[in-house]
Order: sequence, then C-alpha cells, then structure tokens
Amino acid sequence: MENEDKVLNPQESLRIIRESIDLAKSSISENGFHFLLWGWLVVGASVANYYLSVVAGWSPEKASMVWLCMVVIGVPVAFWYEWRQKRQEKTENIVREWYGKVWQAFGISLILVIFLAAFDHSSPIPYILVLVGFAIFVSGTILRFRPLLLGAAAMWIAAAICCQLRPEEQLLAEAAATVLGYLIPGYMLNHKIRTKHA
Repeated sequence: MENEDKVLNPQESLRIIRESIDLAKSSISENGFHFLLWGWLVVGASVANYYLSVVAGWSPEKASMVWLCMVVIGVPVAFWYEWRQKRQEKTENIVREWYGKVWQAFGISLILVIFLAAFDHSSPIPYILVLVGFAIFVSGTILRFRPLLLGAAAMWIAAAICCQLRPEEQLLAEAAATVLGYLIPGYMLNHKIRTKHA
C-alpha cells in the first residue's frame, strides 16, 4: 500500500490554520485577574496622586511617589500569578504566547513613554492611555471579547480629552478610563470564566 501525502489547496490550508488557532484560543483561561489587579492599582494611584497634589498640597514630585508604591505591589503579585498559571498549564499554547507578547511590548513601551515624557517635562498620561488602549484592543481581539474593545475605545477617548485638561485633572480622567477599560471588562471576564466552570 502506497503512502501518499495529500496536497492541500490554499482554502483547506487556511481552514486548518484557523481551526488550530480557534483550538488554541479556547484553551486560554483569561479570568480577568491582571485587569482587576492593575485596574484597582491604577485607580488607587491616580486618585491618591490627585488628592495629595490638589487637596493636601504636596509637591508634584512627592505626590507622584504613589506610582512607585503601585509598581512595588503590582509587579511581584503579577509575576507570582503568572508563575502559578504556567505550573498549571499542561501544554504549550501559541495564542497565549502571542497574548503575553502584546503585554510585554506594552510594558517596554510604557517605560519608554514615561522616561520620554519626564525628559520633555510633559504629562505621560495621554500617551499611556493610547498605549493601554492599543494593548486592550489587541487583547479583546485575541480573546474575542467585545467589552475589551469598548474599554480600548474608552482609553482612546480619555487620551483625547486629556489634551484639554491640566495634569492634575488628567489623573481623574485616567481613573475614570481605567474603570471603564480595565475594571468593568475584568469583572465581566471573571464572571464569564466562573460561569463556564460552574
């Protein structure tokens, strides 16, 4: 009996690739943890920075130290959570890898934007909101989760509004955009996963 390799036409090849990607997507168990973690930290830091600057009358440099606290809390918790997730995963997942790469690229871009804005003596908030909107949009597309796409739109709209606001007011716009772009979709993702596994 002769063993012949079947030659696939372009349509069949695309169908197989699409089915493989759909299979990989279905194994991503995004429960919204990172959206909730960073969402609450950003909202807390934004509101605290505004309060310390405007109400308490601290200097902008002192008031902005709350962002350092956010990083000190958020980064170890996020790494610990990812370490636990990787230990529980049984197989490699290329879509999960793409998803992670989007947020790695976001992190690198975020650090660069903060340094560039500091060098230019301008507020980084509008630029950060644009970057966050991009990362959320790609995440929503990968996960096929519409609330994230709407969250990205909220970030972009807030970035445009920030151009008309003073730096202190931008903090409140950032907090509001984070509620719409991170927290609401994060809780919806969490609910979706809990319902799926119930």
